[in-house]
Amino acid sequence: MELFAEQGDGHVAVLRHHGLVDAMAIYDLGCGSGRTAQALQRAGWQGSYVGADIVPGLVQEMRRSCPGYVGKVHLDPSIDAADASLDMVFHWSVFTHISVEECFLYMQDTFRALKPGGKLIFSFLEIGHVPHEQVFDSRVARRARGKQLALLDTFLHPDWIRHWAARIGFEPPAFTSGNDGTHHPPFWQSLVAMRKPL
Repeated sequence: MELFAEQGDGHVAVLRHHGLVDAMAIYDLGCGSGRTAQALQRAGWQGSYVGADIVPGLVQEMRRSCPGYVGKVHLDPSIDAADASLDMVFHWSVFTHISVEECFLYMQDTFRALKPGGKLIFSFLEIGHVPHEQVFDSRVARRARGKQLALLDTFLHPDWIRHWAARIGFEPPAFTSGNDGTHHPPFWQSLVAMRKPL
């Protein structure tokens, strides 16, 4: 439980660094049982929070642990929000377990749901970043030995994200290495933030 809370506090530090303030409308994609939501409440943040996940039991737990926050079960690769209604959309370790096509669809629909000036922040496994490359290599070796992989791990390259961001209409994205602790605790996964133009 201590690690759960510590990681949630790290999530909030990332969001604060990228401009989170009170009174914002934010959307937590892949909210799980409320790791970030609980940390936001511990931090005293005041605003409109919506969390979405594909697992009903996790959404139920988030609602239970965070009274006043909205939790939604949402299965489609889209953002369950009105056009230009959100100040910030974020997700941690979501793009690590879905197809690249779904990654693009989520980014595209996030752009629709963000207000002008709104931000998208997410974490990803970065191909070419040594710790992540080691995970990739171990998975390749496992398959080479004829063993099955327990779950999908998707590795992205920053150039792909830059290309998608430009194609969708975002401003150029800013990347943070997973071992960079300059502005917030190191995240391990790489981070990227991008803004919808004003």
